[in-house]
Amino acid sequence: MAYRACRRLPHWRRAVTAGLLATAVVAAVVAVASSGATASAAIEPAGLVTAVVTSPGVKGVAFSPDGRLVAAGYGDGTVRLWDVATDQVHSPALPDGSGPQGGVNGVAFSPDGTLLADADADGAIELRDPVTGRLALSPLQADSGVNGVTFSPDVGVLAAGYGDGTIRLWNLATGQLYGPVLRDGSGPQGGVNGVAFSPDGRLVAAGYSDGTVRLWDVLTDQVQGPALRDGPGSGGGVNGVAFSPDGSLLAAGYGDGTVQLWDPSTGRPSGPPLRVGSAVNGVAFSPDGSLLASADANGTIGLWDPATGQPTRSPLQVGSGVSGVAFSPDGKLLASGDANGTVKLWNTADDGPANPDVNRIILLAAGLGIALAVVAVAITTRAIWRASAGRPHPRRNLCRPCSWRPC
Repeated sequence: MAYRACRRLPHWRRAVTAGLLATAVVAAVVAVASSGATASAAIEPAGLVTAVVTSPGVKGVAFSPDGRLVAAGYGDGTVRLWDVATDQVHSPALPDGSGPQGGVNGVAFSPDGTLLADADADGAIELRDPVTGRLALSPLQADSGVNGVTFSPDVGVLAAGYGDGTIRLWNLATGQLYGPVLRDGSGPQGGVNGVAFSPDGRLVAAGYSDGTVRLWDVLTDQVQGPALRDGPGSGGGVNGVAFSPDGSLLAAGYGDGTVQLWDPSTGRPSGPPLRVGSAVNGVAFSPDGSLLASADANGTIGLWDPATGQPTRSPLQVGSGVSGVAFSPDGKLLASGDANGTVKLWNTADDGPANPDVNRIILLAAGLGIALAVVAVAITTRAIWRASAGRPHPRRNLCRPCSWRPC
């Protein structure tokens, strides 16, 4: 029987064995807890994982102005809205009409939150009420695929970049073009892969597949200054552009694995390029301008200090190619969309997950594990000390762990 086997051991060995066993159990518990903590802290943010989606992947993400929703455009031609508080789908998938051969190449909320635009590969732009999911206007149709959309700060104009190298400004009050189609006649520049309005609404930045960036004046319908081409990017097109909140910087992400910060007032590079390492698919500034996020094809997100050009931490490991990133209005969260059809939220303040409940559980488990480990070590140390002093523990105390019967 168990208690008889225990009685055959010398007293000090029983204590040591019990202590080591307790320590091993505690170590196993702590290891399990810590492994979960490491995974959560390192690469596993809170929810919004679209496991039910079997699409070619997420091609664009955007936060609503109030920070409650995240919109994601998918390669299967749908748009989904996710509730940040519950990590659940906010509404059924919104079909954009492009079908499985098309896809949504980008999404954007209007600054007042009343409209959600999606850029379709079939050349249409659909504007919906994000609350009801219903179309607010007839689709804005062109004869070339749309690669990116952006709203003017006053919500009066929507700028769109097309695969044929043109930019169209749409009047949202009428659903008609706001001025002529913008096409640079200085030479072949390829398609427009990304567009962004300046904070004052005067300029539209466009990134082209030939590796150039052009600044268009909305009032004159003309390119302002020469094309920005003196920096890196000659070996790869521009896949994304973004203005800093104060308009003093313009970030461009290139297919050659770099990000260049430009001074839009002079058209000159603002410092050396940021070396990402693989094709940059998107860039985004935090609302206060203190962070710049880069999304790359190797499945990582870089966080940079725009003032110094230095990374603020090690890259976030997403696991598959990242197509787009977007900061929440308060700057505390970063949304990413990837080639696996997954949307994730990241905590920009530290390495922890966006869900504080996970942090609390990890801390409680770790605290309990440490406390038990200290007790186990104390028992073992006391047993060894008593054995060396010739004062073994009373027999009844040593036998109780293995049997309820007295020895």
